[in-house]
Amino acid sequence: MIKIITLTFMFFASIITAQTSEKRHFIIHRVDNAIDIAKYQTALDNWGQLDHYRLLDKRRIIYFTDSKLSIELLSAQELLDTYGKQISPYTIKSNNYTDIAFELTQDGKSIKPQLIK
Repeated sequence: MIKIITLTFMFFASIITAQTSEKRHFIIHRVDNAIDIAKYQTALDNWGQLDHYRLLDKRRIIYFTDSKLSIELLSAQELLDTYGKQISPYTIKSNNYTDIAFELTQDGKSIKPQLIK
């Protein structure tokens, strides 16, 4: 009986762990460790258009306009190899792309890309 309870517990624990484990698809780099990255993390998660700026076979670093941090996008190929995520049709497949910076929206809940001239 104890074995059945133990196995049941382990089964449900593994399901909960699998559902709560986050698939990392970008890395936030801070200039200063005192910077709270929570609002940036939330804004990036809410925005949902990072694949428009993701490169096929190499990582891309995009800075924020306030210069407090940058985001490193994992390549589409890395996401395919690591998580089995299909390559988005929006993925940049050439070395010809526009340089941009990200800016937090005024409400801090999303981001907007800004062209770098």
